[in-house]
Amino acid sequence: MAVAVIVWLPSLGAPPLIDERVMTYEARKWIGLDPIAPWMLPIGGSGTWRPLTTYGFWLDAGLGWPLRHGIQLLLHGLLVGLSVLWLRTWVSARAAMIGGCFFAVHASHAATAGWIGGRADLLMAICAVGALLAASHRRWLLATLLAVAAVLFKETGVAVVAYLALGALGVRPCAGSDPGAPGASWGWLLPAAGAVGAFAVCFALTNVAESYRPGPAAWQAASSLWAPFAVELAVPWFVPVGVPAVTRDVVGIALAVPTAAAFVYLGAGRPGWQRGTAMAGSALLPVLHVLPNDGGQWYLLLPSLGIALAWADLAEEPRLRNAVIGVVALTAVAGTYEAVAWQRAAVRVEAALPAQIEQPTREDPRTWPHRGPSFCCGVPYQVQEDPPPGWGPITEPAPADP
Repeated sequence: MAVAVIVWLPSLGAPPLIDERVMTYEARKWIGLDPIAPWMLPIGGSGTWRPLTTYGFWLDAGLGWPLRHGIQLLLHGLLVGLSVLWLRTWVSARAAMIGGCFFAVHASHAATAGWIGGRADLLMAICAVGALLAASHRRWLLATLLAVAAVLFKETGVAVVAYLALGALGVRPCAGSDPGAPGASWGWLLPAAGAVGAFAVCFALTNVAESYRPGPAAWQAASSLWAPFAVELAVPWFVPVGVPAVTRDVVGIALAVPTAAAFVYLGAGRPGWQRGTAMAGSALLPVLHVLPNDGGQWYLLLPSLGIALAWADLAEEPRLRNAVIGVVALTAVAGTYEAVAWQRAAVRVEAALPAQIEQPTREDPRTWPHRGPSFCCGVPYQVQEDPPPGWGPITEPAPADP
């Protein structure tokens, strides 16, 4: 879908942020040392095991950054296309297209469509939606493989279990399927079990960082943010972390709150709307305690799919269709604003980066220093301690005269 790409085109001019440089460096280093190294390392920012993520950063690591941003946009377009197909299993083709457009331009997706560092979430969502689509056609083995892959890209993919379960409560038979096929009602348990099993393995193999563990402090921080995040999820015209720091957010939330209220009032009695919002809530609940981390925008990727279904269900009503299209148009404006703001912020960060953050000039990763996993530390140990030649000079202040 063209709209899935056009809104995020400003990201093509964004220079790489430090996280993106580190992830590329580490992916090339570990796979260069051993092609199956990602299966033996804790590499997530949370300290969790995400073996497929490393390959996702490695595949295009040697390309220029504008081209890598272009690939990111194409992956986002693929996700939107799959989402429209999945929405089509619940609503009409026209409503599915409207809901898909809302999902495509959701402002929080600047963290995945516009940031290469968000590739783990993007690939996770592609696999998760692929699993849902396969399940809607009762291809349970394919759905299971995709559900497991979603979790191995990022553990938050386990939210696909809730989507599968809620979907099974009101399955709309797809064209050519046999509603009375043996085992059709319980087949979703197979991909659900696969996702849960992969999730359990991910946490059993690694020591999850304390800041990512649910606990009283984390839930207390989340309790003050869940309401604005819920509003942003349904009407993404502001960023909760910024409230009320900038004019855009003040205006955005002033428009978003009444729109969200209308969204609830008009949809509360509709089964399709209820299913979509339940899916969104079930996907948001497992990550609620980490929403305050860095703004948490990437955590809204899967939940926004459920909200897209809710908006699509409202678009089935002829008298509401134009209003929903208006919401999508304003969401596209907010998304474009976020894309431009992200690009400008990346330029400012690029200007402030020290020289040693540049990637190594040597092409053979086996010659790069090896001190153990550093993918989860923000800046690799090689920068923090004694960077090798090729990382640029380290500028330090001269010692003061005694």
